[in-house]
Amino acid sequence: SNGFFLPPGLTDNRCYLENGAPSESFFVSEDLPVGSNIGQVRVHGDSRPGGSIALRLKEKDSPVAITPGTKNLTLRRPLDKEGIGGPASVFINLICERLHTLDPGFVIPVNIRVTDANDNSPIFINAPYVLNISEVTVVGTRVLQGVHAIDNDQQGPFSSVRYSVLPGPHSDFFEFENELEGTLVLKKPLDYESLRSFDVRIRAQDHGEPPMKSDTVLTVHVIDADDQNPKFLDDRYIAELPESPKKGAILIVNPRDIKAFDQDLGINAPIYYTFNGIGSDYTFFRLHRSTAKVSLAKDLTENELMHPATLVIRATQEDNPDRYALATLTVSKKTGKGIQFLHTVFYIKASESLPVGSIIATLANNRPGEALRYFVSDQNVLKTFSLNTKGDLSLKKKLDYEDIPEYVFKVFATDGITNDSSVVNITVEDVNEWEPRFRYPHYEFFVEGQLNELIGKIEAADGDKNDKLALTLTGANASTFFITPTGELRLRETKDYSGVANLAVTATDSGIPPKSATVPVTVHFPESGGSASIISNRGNNGTSIILTGLGAVLLVLAFVVALLIAYICKVKRHPRQELATIQPEKPRVITGSKKNPMFADRSRTPTATAMGGIPSELKSRIPSPKVHPAPQPLYGRTPLPPRGWGDDKTDSDSTENMNNIDTTPKIMDNTNLTIR
Repeated sequence: SNGFFLPPGLTDNRCYLENGAPSESFFVSEDLPVGSNIGQVRVHGDSRPGGSIALRLKEKDSPVAITPGTKNLTLRRPLDKEGIGGPASVFINLICERLHTLDPGFVIPVNIRVTDANDNSPIFINAPYVLNISEVTVVGTRVLQGVHAIDNDQQGPFSSVRYSVLPGPHSDFFEFENELEGTLVLKKPLDYESLRSFDVRIRAQDHGEPPMKSDTVLTVHVIDADDQNPKFLDDRYIAELPESPKKGAILIVNPRDIKAFDQDLGINAPIYYTFNGIGSDYTFFRLHRSTAKVSLAKDLTENELMHPATLVIRATQEDNPDRYALATLTVSKKTGKGIQFLHTVFYIKASESLPVGSIIATLANNRPGEALRYFVSDQNVLKTFSLNTKGDLSLKKKLDYEDIPEYVFKVFATDGITNDSSVVNITVEDVNEWEPRFRYPHYEFFVEGQLNELIGKIEAADGDKNDKLALTLTGANASTFFITPTGELRLRETKDYSGVANLAVTATDSGIPPKSATVPVTVHFPESGGSASIISNRGNNGTSIILTGLGAVLLVLAFVVALLIAYICKVKRHPRQELATIQPEKPRVITGSKKNPMFADRSRTPTATAMGGIPSELKSRIPSPKVHPAPQPLYGRTPLPPRGWGDDKTDSDSTENMNNIDTTPKIMDNTNLTIR
C-alpha cells in the first residue's frame, strides 16, 4: 500500500549498519581541514535521490554534517584535541528513515574521536629572561634554573620539549646541563671590564616530525667583582726640587699629577697613597694620603740629596688592602752644577753566557734620561762593549772567562759644557762550558813480572779554568782497583792476578751544572795455566792434579816461546824500515765551533798503553789483546812516545826520536810493568 514491495522470503534490513554494530565510530586528526570528509556511514539502503533511505542529523549545531544524497559525514568546524580551538570529541545521532513505509526512523549513534596532531609550539614561561651574574663565577656553575617551556599537545613526543642555546656572538658562554631540563651552566669565564652586558638566544622545540619550536632571549648583566688591582695613570713620575727647598714645598710632578684608579670600574673603590719603602731618601718627603701630593718634610741644604732619589709610591684600595699598585717618583736637584756620575767606580758582573746585544749595566748620573756623550779611555774596550747616549753598556761580542776574566777602564761623560769621569770594573763570571777531557780516548796497561800496586797513570783535564776534577772507577772489575786524585791507577791488594780486566774511568768537573767524561781502561795481566780471561786469584795450595795440568801447560808454552823467538828474529832484521813506513795521521780540524783547549793533539794518539801510551800506527802492528789474551812481547824495540805528551815537540822531533829508539825492553822503575 505504501509503494515499497519486498520479495517473498526476505526481511527489510534498511537502516541497519552493515557490520551489525549498534553504533558507528570514526577517528579524525585534529588538524583535519574544515570541509573535509570525515568518513562514510556504513548503513544498508540507498541514500541517493529516489533511493530507499533518507539520512539526517538530529543535532542542529553539530560541527559535522551529513552530505545530502550521500552517506558521507563532512567537517563543518575545526576540531582540537586539547579542546581549545574546537571540540576534543563529537557525538551525534544519525536518523535513518525507510522511504515508502510507515516505519518510524532509526537512530544510529555516531562517535567521532579526535586524535592529537603536533599543532602547538612550546611556549616559554616568564620569558624573556634576565640573568645578573658576577664576573668571578666559576666555570661549570649552574647560573639559571628557571628556563621552562610548555607544549599544549597531548602527553607524548609532541609535548616533550628540549632546550638549546642558539649560535650567536656570545653563545659560547652558556650551555644547558641537560637538553630536557632548562638549567643553564656557565661555560666560559666572564670579565666585567671587557663585556658588561650581552644577549643570548634560547630555543625550545618538541620532538615532532617536523618539530615545532619557539625562541626567546636571555639578557646577561655581568656584575663587577673586586678582581683587579688599582692602576696608576703612569708607571714613572719625575720631579725637580725647587730652587729654595723649604719644608712644606709641594713638588711639581711630570708628566702629570700622581693618580691611581680602581680597574674594577663597577666598584670604583676609594684609593689611598703611601710610600712603599724605607731609607734615608724617604725622610726628606711627605706623601698626602688622599691626593698623592708630595711635599718636603724639612728644609734641605746644598749637601743633602746630592743624587736623585727614587721613591716607590703605593696605591691601595680602601676596602681591600690586598689590592694595590706601585709606581716610582724620581726626585732630583736642578742640574745647574754640571753632570756627575752617581758612583766613582761601577762594579759590574757579567756572565760569559750573555748573548750579544745584552745590556749589562747603566752608568747612572744626576741627569737620568738625558742624552749625553760618552768616551772610554781604552778604545779596545769598544770591540767588546758599546755605550749609547743614555749610558747603557751592552755587549758587542761574546765574553770569554778563559780569555779575559776582567775589564777595567775609565769612562767620561759630557753635555758639551760640563763633564765627569768614573771607573768601570767588569768581572766576567765563569760558565761551565767544557766537559772534562782525557789525554787518550782509550788506555791499555800490560803488566809483566812481579805485581805492584801502581798499574799506570791516567791524565784528564778541563778547559774551564777554575774547575776541579774528581775521578771514579766503574765497570765489572772496578772493585779490584782504585784511582788517586792525580790519576794513578792502583791495585787495592797486591796479589797474583791473571787475564784481562776491563773498567772505565769517569772524570766529573766541579762546574754548575757538573759535566763528566768517561774513558775505557784495559789491564792485561800475565796469563797462567788454566786461568780464564778475567781477573782471578791464584791460591798457593795445589794438588797433584793441578801440577799435572801445569806441566802440560808448560809444554805448550815452550812451543809458543819457540815460535815467538823465530818471529822476533825476523822482525829485528828490519826494525827501522818498518818504523819508516808508518805515516803520521793528520789531526782533524773542526771549524765553526769553539774547540776544546785540552789535549788538542789527542786525535794523533788515540790509544794509550801504560804510562806513556803508544801511537795507533804502532798499535796496529801489535796483536790485539782482545783477540789474543796474552799479547806477544816486542823484544828488540820500544813503541814511540805519543805525540802531544810531555813537552811540545814537532813531528820532525818525533821522526828523529824514531831513529834513536833504545832496543832494550823498558821496565818501569817502581811498577814492574812492561810497556806494550
